[in-house]
Amino acid sequence: MKTILIYKSNTGFTKKYVDSIERRLVDIEVVPFKKAKWGKLKNYDTIIYGGPLRANKIEGLSKLLKRYNKIQDKNIFIFATGIEPMTDSKKEDVIMANGLEFYHVRFYLLPGGMDYSKMSKLMQKLVVMGLKASAQKQNLNPDDVIARFKNPVDLTNMDYLDRMIDVYHKVKLDFESKTTNEEK
Repeated sequence: MKTILIYKSNTGFTKKYVDSIERRLVDIEVVPFKKAKWGKLKNYDTIIYGGPLRANKIEGLSKLLKRYNKIQDKNIFIFATGIEPMTDSKKEDVIMANGLEFYHVRFYLLPGGMDYSKMSKLMQKLVVMGLKASAQKQNLNPDDVIARFKNPVDLTNMDYLDRMIDVYHKVKLDFESKTTNEEK
């Protein structure tokens, strides 16, 4: 089964999961978002896409979903990393924000992190604005909230990949079994 993993990682948390997936899966091609050859996705049996969350949207995912009609017969796995708690409600919010309910994909929400020092200046300004707004809604001192996020927060945990990896291996076994039966 030919597999490609395309990923977008701004501050390294999604990349941590990508590195773990690459070690755990055999014969997988790993490609950063900027180097992806989107027109060649039809050459793969399984497509994995991973990216960070920004306001419940998975960064870069729309580029993959634009091609869904051409790849809908593929096994498609999508994972997203974020700093908020990984609840069922959060997962539903992400599904709705990205329109995933309209696609036949497997979706996994993974805990990520936040490293203010690795963000672009624009992103730093946006984060500060968001933190100030959030602090005001919660009647907290904005300076205290901002100070808390100036230190890196890493919530990544490779155990959260286990379910996705298990499903991938089952899909691969089914694919290989089907391919073997078709050759007979």
